[in-house]
Amino acid sequence: MATRSTPRPVKTPKIAKRSPTVSPARIGSMKQVRYDLGYGGFGASRSYYEAASNSPSFEFAPDYGPNSANGELEKIRRRSRWTFANDGFYANACRQIANNVIGYGIKPRIKDPVLRKLWRKWEKEADARGVLDLHLMAHALWVSTPRDGEVFVRVRPRRKEDMKSGVPFQLQILEADYVPIEKNEVAPNGNLIISGIEKDQIDRVQAYWMYDYHPKDFARLDKRSLLPKRVPANDVLHVYRPDRFEAMRGVPWGAPALNKAESLKTYDEAEVERKKGQAMHGGFITPPVGEDGKAVMSVDGQDAAGIDFHGMSPGTWTITPAGYQITLSQPQGNDANYPLFRREGMTEVAVSFGLSVEHVTLNFEKLNDRQWRANNLEVTRAIESYQEIAISQFYRPIWQRFVEACYLAELWQPEAGKTVADYYDIEYMPPARGHIHPVQEVAALREAIRIGVLSRKRVASMYGDDVEDIDEENALDQQRAMKLGLRYDVYSALEGMDFNAILQSTLIEDTLEELDTSGASDPGSIMSAG
Repeated sequence: MATRSTPRPVKTPKIAKRSPTVSPARIGSMKQVRYDLGYGGFGASRSYYEAASNSPSFEFAPDYGPNSANGELEKIRRRSRWTFANDGFYANACRQIANNVIGYGIKPRIKDPVLRKLWRKWEKEADARGVLDLHLMAHALWVSTPRDGEVFVRVRPRRKEDMKSGVPFQLQILEADYVPIEKNEVAPNGNLIISGIEKDQIDRVQAYWMYDYHPKDFARLDKRSLLPKRVPANDVLHVYRPDRFEAMRGVPWGAPALNKAESLKTYDEAEVERKKGQAMHGGFITPPVGEDGKAVMSVDGQDAAGIDFHGMSPGTWTITPAGYQITLSQPQGNDANYPLFRREGMTEVAVSFGLSVEHVTLNFEKLNDRQWRANNLEVTRAIESYQEIAISQFYRPIWQRFVEACYLAELWQPEAGKTVADYYDIEYMPPARGHIHPVQEVAALREAIRIGVLSRKRVASMYGDDVEDIDEENALDQQRAMKLGLRYDVYSALEGMDFNAILQSTLIEDTLEELDTSGASDPGSIMSAG
């Protein structure tokens, strides 16, 4: 019998692989397939982070790119505007942003006297529509920014002779509707247009595609105005708060709380209607029963004797016939938890704007001065960040455009050794925040200046003023006080001075000025005539 020359190969036992148990009903669920194959999933036992667990709230939460959900912005903006028009608290939240961020205006600290004079003239005629000055434009802009999520400002060139200041440009505030969100395409030059904003290959904004008129203002629409036109980016300012790094459009700030604001409004209306219904009933009448077992009062409120219990005037004394029983209405009071529930609901609306509930409701009964001070410290941090947005996206580009326009229009020349660009970088003074306890806070500022941790310049900026303007005003006031011989405690430097000598010297100075203007040569004659 033949034998095998080679040993029989040993068969390697096969390792049973785990086969996924996926039913046909669940075969379409990719998460279930991955879980069954052992590649991880959203099960609590396989999640290190609790937020990655199989929570119903997060399981179907969508995840979009920074501009993938821009198509929903128009609906959110529409709802935000409707709520602004019909909900006083929501409207006040938007206005409080403008009141605190802009107030009476963020002022640039201009050192050049010629530019300062030109700026003060131009800011009064900055509005292309001729309605507002620059600071009121900024205030209106910052009411619209939290409400709509964004605002565009277009620079409109003008002829030099058309402007009283001679600075040849104005500003036109445009709502977000002017730039179509649905315009997403590749431009002929290869640039990418996302939601109406065109940017180049290195992600710099090159242009904005804008309508000539508001697309929802039907009275001014025609076939040509329905087509957006390309406007260079250096002629447009885009003011918005990007929620994500690459977000091209702004989201209304109250978007997280719009549903809550609507629910609160519905709840309040229902509560008012309930109280109205209760107030309609003054009482209830139980008529006597006749011999036949039926009530003697008819459905119209009168009995056989013509007694009527309807429509009595205040203060009326009525004799009730025998057998009638009167029960006064006893309306139920409000829910004891209603104020707390209302406050917590309004808090969600307020914090979506970066404010506290007291800023929205203007009801401070729950706070003392120390609590309000701590509250303001937190809100001020948010307001200061919004002010930085206003400066970087609105004031700074306008100032740079203003300096260039003044130079090109030959209204101003830089000093020797300087260029136009050297005047771009200036300081801005936000409006004063005010004081909760003026005596204590002013004393603290004075002490900070005295020990050198703060300068008068910085403190003046905190008050929204320029220290140079303050010094000039103080100098004029002091000179006037010296000239008139007035003694004020505020001018401690005047103590111990010989006011008669000062007065005489000022009279001599005035006389010399009169000589210069009149051309006279004898000062004695003028002195004697005086």
